[in-house]
Amino acid sequence: MKNILTITICFLALTSSFASTYNDNSFSKKDDKTKIEITLSLNNVKAGQKLSIKDKDGVILFNTVLVKSGDFNNKFDITELPNGTYHFEHEKEIYTTHIPFTVKSGEATFDTKNEIKMYKPFVSLKDNHIYFSKLELDKENVQFNIYYLGANTDEYALLHSENISDTMKIERAYRLSENKKGDYKIIINANGQSYVEHFKI
Repeated sequence: MKNILTITICFLALTSSFASTYNDNSFSKKDDKTKIEITLSLNNVKAGQKLSIKDKDGVILFNTVLVKSGDFNNKFDITELPNGTYHFEHEKEIYTTHIPFTVKSGEATFDTKNEIKMYKPFVSLKDNHIYFSKLELDKENVQFNIYYLGANTDEYALLHSENISDTMKIERAYRLSENKKGDYKIIINANGQSYVEHFKI
């Protein structure tokens, strides 16, 4: 017999360009004193999405790219993990889902109440305008920076920096000077990580 925790997450269709939902979290557990496994089942995944296991400090313990669309089912042997807090991280196109669990005294327990979605920023360029949007449900701080690399330099210069907080739905538009031809770099600090985009006009 194996100590198996089963988590099933059903992802539904997106209800808007940002919002999505999932339901039907179910767990089963069987006793075993020699091995601990977690079986992760994800519905409606797409090839190319990323899946990882991280510890509380964000250190990657397992990382893979899903190669097949449809339903995903896989067992993870976590017997060697020390007591602590961990989470699965399922990265989709618009958001990343964190599915936390703890390991203690040979037992693994999912923390269903603290599952979260972190929405990614969206950046686009049209007619010398940069459009930036992000859904930030917890209204955490988001830093948005625009850097410019001119023709006669090899270092990016900061053109604009903005800290945005206490805002659930962020929408911004920035106009670039038509006289500043060259490469642009956008760095967005949000969700505890940095997102980088490159543009050329």
